[in-house]
Amino acid sequence: MKPYVFKLFYLICIAFLPFASAHAQTEYTLYELCTLANTNAETIKIAEEDLYIAEQEKKRALSVLIPRFTAFASHTEYKDDTMSTPNVMTKGIKLTQSFTLNGRELIALDVTKRSIEERQLSLDSIRAEYLLQISQAYFQILSAERFVEIAQTDVERLEKHKNAVQEKVNVGSLTKTALYRAQAELSGSKTALVRAQNGVMQAKAALKNLVKIDDDFTLSYVDIEELRNYSCTLDGIKERALSNRPEINQTLKQIEIAKKTVKYEKSDYWPTFSLEAAYTDTRVKYSSSGGSANNDDDNFYVTGELSFTLYDGGLRKGTVQQALASERKARNSLAILERGIVFETEQAFLELETTKSELMTLQDELKSADENFNAVKMQFQYGMADSVDIMDANTLLVTAQRNISDARYRYIVSVLNIIYTQGDLLPFLLKQT
Repeated sequence: MKPYVFKLFYLICIAFLPFASAHAQTEYTLYELCTLANTNAETIKIAEEDLYIAEQEKKRALSVLIPRFTAFASHTEYKDDTMSTPNVMTKGIKLTQSFTLNGRELIALDVTKRSIEERQLSLDSIRAEYLLQISQAYFQILSAERFVEIAQTDVERLEKHKNAVQEKVNVGSLTKTALYRAQAELSGSKTALVRAQNGVMQAKAALKNLVKIDDDFTLSYVDIEELRNYSCTLDGIKERALSNRPEINQTLKQIEIAKKTVKYEKSDYWPTFSLEAAYTDTRVKYSSSGGSANNDDDNFYVTGELSFTLYDGGLRKGTVQQALASERKARNSLAILERGIVFETEQAFLELETTKSELMTLQDELKSADENFNAVKMQFQYGMADSVDIMDANTLLVTAQRNISDARYRYIVSVLNIIYTQGDLLPFLLKQT
């Protein structure tokens, strides 16, 4: 019978396996989230469409440099096709091309090429900022989950303490006041646990708003040695940021485009040369007293035209001044951006140094708080400390645990902020995949 029992057990396991897997939570790492966002995020897709539009604009500018080849045909028929009003059918092909003598069309093509580069830099900037938001949301969830663990441990400790107080009350060594205090502290700890669990749900909702992921998911933390052992200097961060940030390079590209646009607008002061070459086949048919007559005529012609605007009421001057103003705006935007990035680097560096110092002191604080709680707990067992001392020691321990947990995640986020500030976050996160 044993083989049949084994087979039955095996079939039951197979039958319930799909249901077990259906309720399994999807696990994501930071790099998987970044890969999903880089592929599916609508904000990034919008920036990619802007890049695509810039690429199509280049094709439009290039088409102006290629002669236009057209075919045409016309037919005119009269009720009375006399010699003065003959039936005429004309068909032919035509080649047309026009250009400005200073190469305006080539300048426009160069502007579109630089616009593509500018859009690519804009895409990189949007990607980096978006992935930074995902990283912050990711570590916010991990921090919130750690707070839940701390709250659960606190509830367990206070449960044990309440039971210990209950035993002492039962034997008469403590009054019910101590029990009420223990119960109140336990209720407060349970409330803190509920708030911590709600914080996890809120943090997960924020992440789901950024990335399209399953509703039921967990996060897997992968230790990154580069983040734990990160070192930098303020001068090095500033230098790297001012030379590598996509926003800086994008604004520099906008200045180049503005300068080229000024040259493009000044092209209106130059003559425009137009060239047209065509081949036509004309057939004329009419009736006369001697009968009907037909006449076929083939022609080929080339026409050149040079045009120059003598006076436009100040239109060209106003357009050039607008282009010059746009160039000045771009230069001012660069100055503002550089100051902002320098300020951003200083803030990120100070935050990193602050969290480093906090971690060193908080480790000592946590060790002291843990030893203090164990000592007071031992004293309480032997009647050398009361319930208030236990509550104070527990509060000190929970506060130390929360502070060091918060500082650890703030340290990682501060490192990521520095990497972002330097313009290296995008390759740093995507290379991990």
